[in-house]
Amino acid sequence: MATKSSGQTREKIVEAAIELFAKKGFDRTTVDEIVANAGVAKGTFYLYFKSKDDLIKELAFEVMPIMAMPSLNDPYITVSFPTLESYLLQLGKEFLEFYSYDYRSEIFFHMLSLRERMESVKKIYEQACSELLREGARRITAYAKVSYEEALLAFQMFLASLMHYLHARNCLGFSRDHYLKKVTDAVLNHLKLSSSF
Repeated sequence: MATKSSGQTREKIVEAAIELFAKKGFDRTTVDEIVANAGVAKGTFYLYFKSKDDLIKELAFEVMPIMAMPSLNDPYITVSFPTLESYLLQLGKEFLEFYSYDYRSEIFFHMLSLRERMESVKKIYEQACSELLREGARRITAYAKVSYEEALLAFQMFLASLMHYLHARNCLGFSRDHYLKKVTDAVLNHLKLSSSF
């Protein structure tokens, strides 16, 4: 019973921090504000986290793009998704759905602005980003007869376009599905120019 209560208290702290970080950013949010928002004592915060930076590191990983694309881990991708187009569309839908919760995209963008000043967040970002790009490129080569370098470039284009949508979705003038289809088509055209598949 204590474990369940302990887990609920930790979750309350994390949820309170998410709400404040999304509104105010990491720098302008204090531990005092987090515990007040969570309705717990300040000492309770330190039972679960050594510092605000520890909490930021945990949240930074949870909002990374690699967490937004569970189909990257599908061991049977060519069975589950018979074409590269269907696979990219699935990855894009997962990504955009994951970030449709505004707090995730807000925290992600706050984290991007903070990473140069906070070495631990920079390492998390670089590791997660490198892993995501490598895996995405590897998956493209399961469908297309292109070099790893071309696959990597194609996946970078795909990911950058999805991230751009998060930042500019209100001024693009496209529906989410239409934008995703156009991005996928652009990536496929790039790969067709690089080789045939």
